[in-house]
Order: sequence, then C-alpha cells, then structure tokens
Amino acid sequence: MFEFSEQDKMLRNQVRSFARKELAPGAKKRAKEIMIPQEIWKKIAALGYTGLGVPEKYGGQEASWITRGVVIEELAYADVNIGGLTHHVQNMAWMTSQGQPEVAAEWVPAFVSTDKVCCAAISEPDCGADVAAIQTKAVRDGDDYIITGEKTSVSRGTYADACLVLAKTDPNAGIRGLTQFFVPLNLPGIEISALHDMGCLPVGRALINFDNVKIPAKYRISAEGQAFTKAFAAGVDKGRALTGLAVLATARASVDETIAFAKERVAFGRPIAKFEGVSFKIAEAATYIEAARWFCYYTLWLGDRDKPSFKEGSMCKWWCPQLAVKIIHDCILLHGHIGYTDELPLEQRMRDVIGYEYTDGTAEINKLNIVREIMGKEALPYK
Repeated sequence: MFEFSEQDKMLRNQVRSFARKELAPGAKKRAKEIMIPQEIWKKIAALGYTGLGVPEKYGGQEASWITRGVVIEELAYADVNIGGLTHHVQNMAWMTSQGQPEVAAEWVPAFVSTDKVCCAAISEPDCGADVAAIQTKAVRDGDDYIITGEKTSVSRGTYADACLVLAKTDPNAGIRGLTQFFVPLNLPGIEISALHDMGCLPVGRALINFDNVKIPAKYRISAEGQAFTKAFAAGVDKGRALTGLAVLATARASVDETIAFAKERVAFGRPIAKFEGVSFKIAEAATYIEAARWFCYYTLWLGDRDKPSFKEGSMCKWWCPQLAVKIIHDCILLHGHIGYTDELPLEQRMRDVIGYEYTDGTAEINKLNIVREIMGKEALPYK
C-alpha cells in the first residue's frame, strides 16, 4: 500500500512553508513577467530543489520520483510557473543518464545552481506529436555534427544558455532515425525569437532556428537513432506525472480560495457555501483533484520501482490539465463578477494551465498512447 515516507512528509512541510512565504505573495505579479527573477531561482536552488535526482558529483542529490513530485506539487501550489521546474527535472535526467560524462560535468552543475538554464527543443512548425516527421537534420562531419532546422514551442528558450535538440541523423528511418544533441545557444548560426503567448509568460517559449550549427560529436546525448527509446528510459512518462501534479496543485489553490470566498460571500441572507449549487461543485472538484493526484503519485511510484508506466504517464498527461482548466473555470464562475477580473489570480491560472494541455503531447496523442497499450498497435490510425 502506498504512503509517503516520513522523510517526504517532512520535506513537504519544508517546501510548503518556503513556497507560501516566499513564492505565493509575488506570484500574480511574476505571471506578467517574461521570466522568473533569478533571485527566486537562487532561493529554490539553495534549498536543493533544483538538484533533485541529479548525481552528487554534479552538485545534486539522489531523490525518488515521488520526492520530486512532492517538491513540484508544493511549489506549483504557490506559483504554477515555478512548477515548470518539471522541464528542468526532465532535462537533467536526460543529461545525466544519457549524455557524455565530460559534458555533464561541464554543464550540469551550472544548471543545478541556476547560473545557467537548459531547455529542450522537440516540436517544429510543421510537426508536433508526429515526431517521426521531424525535419531538423544532424549530419556527421568528422568529429562534429552539423545541425540545420527550425524548432518551436521551446519552453525557456528565450533565456536558455543551452538546448537539448531532437534531430534526424537518418532521414529514412522514421522514429529510429532520431538522435538527441546538447547544443550551447551561443554558437554561430542560431537565431532565437520569442513567442507571444496568452499565458505562462515566464516560461519564455521560443522559436529557435539552427543554420548549419557545428557542435562536437561528444555533445550527442543518445546513440544515433536511439533518442526516442532513450527519452522514455530517462523518464518522459514520469515527467508527465509531474506535470499533472503541477497543474492539479494550482487547481487546488483555486479551490481553497473559492472555499474561503464561499464562506464569506452572503446571498439571500446566508453564506453561499450553504447553497448546494456551490458546495456540491466544490465537493466534486476536491474529489477529482484527489483522484487525479493519487494517480500521478502512483505513476511516480511505478517509476521508482522501474516498472512500466508509459500508459499511466499518458493518462496523467491528458486528464490532469483538462481537469485543472475545468476546475479553475468553475472557481471563476463561483466567484461571480469578481472572478472574471484580473484582480484575482484565477483568470491568469486558467490561461497558464491551458498551456499545459499540449505540452508533452496533446490529450489526443496521449489517448493514442493508451490505446496502443490496452488495445494493441492494430487499433492505431497510423503505422
């Protein structure tokens, strides 16, 4: 039977105290900025949260997936954009489990300390979920690779120092032709343009163009043609569960605020919390959040035991963001006219969480992942 360890319970209290004191008060203001201020990341790094799951030799500390989930959940409750630490956690898993040790030793300590930022570039203007259709190419040239192509929807791309790039090393091999590379973003031939989003502004999404960018062969992360399978070995499915916890946390914060409001707001001579039209909707939201939250932790629990969790990760990814958007929307309505203003953080949270509906695969592509696992490949609409 699953339950949190005493160590994780203590850690949750520590993160919660920090997040609600240091992060929550400025979350609404930070949501309008183009990046999280460096002093905030430095405080998070000083507590060791940016080094969870990173080997000690690179400045981190060993941590289970569940432990990483506890930290991200509590940070996201205070500020969902800081819950985007999930991107950092996933990138560090790729760097330390698949990359060359000398490259990891050179870069990962700076990522853990937040002196530098790493992003990941997968999607392209003409392809997202269909990764086999990626057009970015990496051609071997002696001891180097030459990368050419365009990537979009790169989270943290506007201010990152380096990027993990998914490229084709064999254009005719489909998914088996994909290879991942580590690319410093100060190299000649790289052009970065900001995307102007409706939410998640501090995430800093970008379009990055690579024009014959030369990198040393040692910066290849996966073996040629192994990026797709190695990415899942490094924990993509667990990353989807972490995303689920982040968006559920901000939905839970919205529900908690709505409960407080419902107890104070009076209509027809009584607090609106006494009306079942209000209280039942809150009860439903609390039920769905708790069910989805435990499923995310179950997925992480599987990962900690090296058990398959591809199906479960996809379930977390399609369900949790949609659920969070609906719950926050309901919270806006329960607040009445004031909920529709920008005086409260609800409208910003809903816009932010919408961004997570397509990150790491849309609901539709994740449902196809589930179909493949429970019905077999013959049920898929593609080969």
